[in-house]
Amino acid sequence: MPTAPRRLLVALAFGFAGAALAYVALRLIESVWFPEPDPAIVIWSDRSRFVWRALLAAYAGGAAIFGGHALATRSIEAAAVWLGRVSVAAALALALQGALVP
Repeated sequence: MPTAPRRLLVALAFGFAGAALAYVALRLIESVWFPEPDPAIVIWSDRSRFVWRALLAAYAGGAAIFGGHALATRSIEAAAVWLGRVSVAAALALALQGALVP
């Protein structure tokens, strides 16, 4: 595989992992500083907190694409090592967030 498509795939993978980490961070911040009201009290809301969290996480993941591409441009081997680390961190963060702050 040529190096340009390989760099783009690594950058995209960094974006997905970055979006997952950003979602966890946003969910934890929201649960600590802005607790959700009782669903029995709130029947209808014009804003979905999940949708805004997902959109902000996607935005942060898009920003992580640039960092992943810059790292892959310098050294594809280093990018692969860091991609593995970031992916494991994102998986652990999602698992812990799901278990502790559902």
